Amino acid sequence: MALITVVGAGVSGLTCALQLLRKGHKVTILGRHIPGDIDIEYTSPFAGANWASFAKDDETWIQEVDTVGYHIFMEFARSEPNTGIHIVPHHEYLRATDLGPDGKPKLPWFKDLMENFRILEKSELPEGDEFVTGFTYDTVTITTTIYLNWLLQQIYSLGGILKRKDIKHINEAFGLHDSGERADLVINCSALGARFLGGVEDKKVFPIRGQILQVRNTATKQVSVHLPDYAGESFYMFPRKEGGAIIGGTFLLNDWSSQPDPGLTKRIIERAKKYVPEMLDPKLGNPSEIEVFRENVGHRPARKGGVRVEREGKIIHNYGIGGAGYQASWGLAEKVLKLVDSALRESKL
Repeated sequence: MALITVVGAGVSGLTCALQLLRKGHKVTILGRHIPGDIDIEYTSPFAGANWASFAKDDETWIQEVDTVGYHIFMEFARSEPNTGIHIVPHHEYLRATDLGPDGKPKLPWFKDLMENFRILEKSELPEGDEFVTGFTYDTVTITTTIYLNWLLQQIYSLGGILKRKDIKHINEAFGLHDSGERADLVINCSALGARFLGGVEDKKVFPIRGQILQVRNTATKQVSVHLPDYAGESFYMFPRKEGGAIIGGTFLLNDWSSQPDPGLTKRIIERAKKYVPEMLDPKLGNPSEIEVFRENVGHRPARKGGVRVEREGKIIHNYGIGGAGYQASWGLAEKVLKLVDSALRESKL
């Protein structure tokens, strides 16, 4: 058993804290922002969120991390109704320009991992000739605010402590464990804050700006569409368990702006009407227009060279995952636990 302080109360920090508690460690979490907060610097509540791996065919390390999350989230959807997670089919539509030289769609690495993966029938594509094929599979949508609070309640039930604390240097965390004693290890899940946190100041960290709309309309499936004519934009829609949906969005690198773009909001709404007409279907209880009740702008915490998961003395870093925070959270926590075990064994030698 070790005294461990986790810096950061986003999805990565909370997941690591929960797994450490399950291993019997005494854990204190320090969060500048905590579940329930709405702030541009606190990205976790603004996520979509779903599972759809971004890993390329040769990125086996990320594939391994994401695979862990897929199995856990699917199980949560089936057995933990209070997590705010449910299983829905995901549809990805493809144009002729998205096909390979052989005229066939390039299928993602996870085609054999996903439940019910198959090529879409022509009748399942949006009307018109914009799309020639596509594929579908079963995945999850996560209502982030509900899920973050579920994580926190699990943490509390195991004796974990959450403190609202804004530290300026990573070494401060050693002296802020709730036991009053010096922490044996610090887990750095400071996300975008790792760029500015003293003792870390990782200039490889940068934001990927996202803009999404929370709407009252709902749907029976997730939808994803690549938009070749709009740099940094794509269309996606994730219906949430309790009704309503998230529609987006953008993927703008090194963009620190915090205000919603009204023009983008209009484009997102028009794309929703075009690509997911069932969002206006009264049979699903939907209104006749897209009803937006919140515009969210978030900064996904990315890092040049990829996520940093490594040990530096008695500090273990876990930040820079970009837009894959939820789907990678459990797999990254596994990596952190292995580093914790290694550090504790070494300290006993």
